[in-house]
Amino acid sequence: MSYFNPERRTRKSPLPLLLLGGLCVFALYYAFTANQKTVPVLPENAVRPHLIRWLEESPDSWPAQDPIFNPAAVRRIYQRTDYRLLWFDNYSLSDTANDLLKQLTASSSGNPSSMVDYRYHLGYFDRTLRDTPQRLQMAAVLDVLLTDAFVSYAQDTQLDKLNPKNRPRRDITPVSASEGGFQLVGMPQALRQSSGDSGRRYFRGYNRADGNRSTYYTRDNIDRSRHYSTYNRPSYNSSTNASRFASGGLPPRNGYRNYLRSDNGQPAVGRVPEHSEGPYYEENTPYGGDAGALRQELMRMRSMAASGYWRPLPPGPAMTIGAKHPHVAMLRSMLSLYGDYYGYPGEPNSDKFDRRLHEAVVRFQTRHGLRPDGIVGRETRKRLNLSPTARAQIIETNIRRRNSLPANLGSRFIQVNVPEYKLHYVEDDRIRLSMNVVVGKKKHATPEITTRVSKVIFNPTWTVPRSILVNELLPKARANPSGMEDMGYRVVNASGENLPLTPKNLSAAGAGSYLMRQMGGEDNILGRVKFEIPNKYDVYLHDTRARSLFSLTDRDYSHGCIRLEHPRHLAEALLRPQGNWDQWRIDQLTVGDETTEVEMEEKVPVYITYWTAWVDGEGRLNFRPDIYGKDGLMDNQF
Repeated sequence: MSYFNPERRTRKSPLPLLLLGGLCVFALYYAFTANQKTVPVLPENAVRPHLIRWLEESPDSWPAQDPIFNPAAVRRIYQRTDYRLLWFDNYSLSDTANDLLKQLTASSSGNPSSMVDYRYHLGYFDRTLRDTPQRLQMAAVLDVLLTDAFVSYAQDTQLDKLNPKNRPRRDITPVSASEGGFQLVGMPQALRQSSGDSGRRYFRGYNRADGNRSTYYTRDNIDRSRHYSTYNRPSYNSSTNASRFASGGLPPRNGYRNYLRSDNGQPAVGRVPEHSEGPYYEENTPYGGDAGALRQELMRMRSMAASGYWRPLPPGPAMTIGAKHPHVAMLRSMLSLYGDYYGYPGEPNSDKFDRRLHEAVVRFQTRHGLRPDGIVGRETRKRLNLSPTARAQIIETNIRRRNSLPANLGSRFIQVNVPEYKLHYVEDDRIRLSMNVVVGKKKHATPEITTRVSKVIFNPTWTVPRSILVNELLPKARANPSGMEDMGYRVVNASGENLPLTPKNLSAAGAGSYLMRQMGGEDNILGRVKFEIPNKYDVYLHDTRARSLFSLTDRDYSHGCIRLEHPRHLAEALLRPQGNWDQWRIDQLTVGDETTEVEMEEKVPVYITYWTAWVDGEGRLNFRPDIYGKDGLMDNQF
């Protein structure tokens, strides 16, 4: 009989069970040992939405307390790398990141009171690398700040290399070449020899203790005396913040720069501040903007509509130089009607997108506030298809707006045109200064105002409006009172005393008994310069910390006030007739925390306008979208 005959088999063999058990034990052991060497895998595009939101769509949503000092450069870097992490291997700092951190630490070695720590985010790295909540978002924040620090470091070392003699000394250690590559001259020997950790322990690869730097620096313990004039923030019970200077709050007028100086005779500022806008060079372009030129354009648009020659551009693909398409000939005819294409009599209208047509598209885009890239995409096509009838209606509306202003706007004045997102300072009918501005979003629309500049305030304080206090700042202050105090926020009682953000004081502010105010300084939401323009809407012109918004095409992000791209240049232009005002004097007043108010001897008119159509000084008819819906024409509400 066979062994496998069930009738003869009396006992089961244990061999199969032993084999199965051995395989299970081996599999469990292999899985356990493999898990000891496995690190979490960071999805390749997981941080992309965060980076796009912070760098492109909503810079004000940046979650870290440290600002991005080089937003334009950082944005370009991540655009070219498709918004991916640059300094991480999965969730761990890469070796390159650790090398950068060591270089940045060495740059600050021996200068514990310098602002290099702040510009290179070293204090932030110290705090964050010890504690890593919200790993995904934290990785994105750290990556952006490492990139920003890298750009700042590259700029600093390059500037020192280019101007070693005539440039004021910066508080960084220069770089020199050696056989082992570039090294910092002032790097401690122990740090040069230290190989350090590899950075593969979930952000904990960086250890500044290797460089004998066991502390980090915050806003409270940085000694600014090496960079700023010796102004101190007022104490809690200080009711005023008077200027250091004599009558009128001005530095002495003696025909030359007389700054506060240190013992060695150098200016107390120590160097040109990081926020300096450089020298102000006047523009010299004609202003235009009169109603007569608009009336002529109104007649031209009506004639164009009546002629029947205008036809809209049909839907189709995007077109740019080199393209060949039947719509190209239609585009050329349309731009000829608008006056942007300069053709020759009898010239054949080909369907090839050539250089002259590209230049015509750029002219059209410039007149309509579009990005002048020469590409006929969706937005450019929409503006091209704004009919002559609709354009005539827009021009009529803007003629009425222009007629509501004085015929003579004055020998010198400021115009802020809200739909244009521009400020123009005009003298003798010539534009001397133009800059981008940020205006109110639709629910906080910037009003149309005629007023005057009454004073220029350096390092202004900000009294928080009631709506912003209740809806935005009180919840933050209750959650993190010390952080808000570090940013200069105080509760102000009826006597004008500055009080700490205790629960009792915050409750009084919430009830309306007290105000909340932010002291002047680097964290102030108004920036370093404010222009008082008395009006019932309580709006004004001011500086801002959100510099990246000025590079956007559409710039309606504020609560109604107007943020300026170059506030120091505007201050210089306005104050020049009052004495010895130049870049250096203004830079001196926009450091530290001291608030200085300068009364305007001549109150310069300010016109905040809402022009969606106007003729500039070179005779070009300009259009802008109706961002607040005031024209009553849906065709222009892009």
